[in-house]
Amino acid sequence: MTIDKREINEFKLVIAGLDNAGKSSALIALRKKYNFYERVKNLKPTIKIDYSSFKFLETYRINLWDMGGQKKFRKIYISNPIYFTETNYIYYLIDIQDEIKFEKSVKYLHDLLNIYRDLDYSNEVIICFNKYDPKFKYSEDFFDRAEMIKNLILSQNKDMKFKFFDTSYYDISSISKAISYSLDKLLNLEVIDIGLSKIVNQFSCSYAILYTASGLIISDHYMDVMDIRAFEEKISSRINEDLEFFQRLKDEDVKIDDRVALSEDRTEYVKRYSIISGNIENIFYIGISAPTSKINEIKIELEKFRKILLSAFM
Repeated sequence: MTIDKREINEFKLVIAGLDNAGKSSALIALRKKYNFYERVKNLKPTIKIDYSSFKFLETYRINLWDMGGQKKFRKIYISNPIYFTETNYIYYLIDIQDEIKFEKSVKYLHDLLNIYRDLDYSNEVIICFNKYDPKFKYSEDFFDRAEMIKNLILSQNKDMKFKFFDTSYYDISSISKAISYSLDKLLNLEVIDIGLSKIVNQFSCSYAILYTASGLIISDHYMDVMDIRAFEEKISSRINEDLEFFQRLKDEDVKIDDRVALSEDRTEYVKRYSIISGNIENIFYIGISAPTSKINEIKIELEKFRKILLSAFM
């Protein structure tokens, strides 16, 4: 399936897996980043299909289909392949903590893959070993579990392509990386992701985030693990402050393209970009938390980053 972003501006991502695999929690973490406001408390199992969507830049709409994982709903899906037509990417979540359900989960995946074979699906199937929490990062047991499932899936489905991620609600970047993988592929944004990762590593940034004028995060990288609570406290509030600041400047017709805030030995720096694509102006902001001693070097690097944005959105 070849996607031409100039012709298609609507994409369908299917999120599937057994009940209690953590699909809804993962999506809620994403929706907090993509301007959705939901709570994880008192989560109920997804009934049939939880459909939601968000606008990406001024051109694209991303549709998320969260397929309920309970047995009665799985039977409905398997009997009605129409649910899976026009899928651009499928995400399949496996609860890495629940060994008892591994066999059942692989079996359900096999049933779904048969449907996608009939639909001539050719993109990668994205497998997320979910609930792979930071405390299990160096666990040999969890590594062996993931390798066992991975090898089983690959050996049984040599005709299909797969991409594997370890994801956890307690590591927001792990979920972000997984979902960004498909968006990068669909919208040709890999160069942005690589550029942002380079900045974080080269200048020891706590984080680097590229977002739009509405607060939609396009790409983000973090030096340390950050759970959803820390993300809300440290990142969401910072983005909101930046957006309010730049909106005030716009309302008052003041021309300032960056903002600097000092805190102890670190500098919080935000730069504004205006990228014209066709007749559409897209406004981007890049927010960085970096050592104060490196901020002048970073400013030079961010001028180079403008070329990356131009190449991605022209």
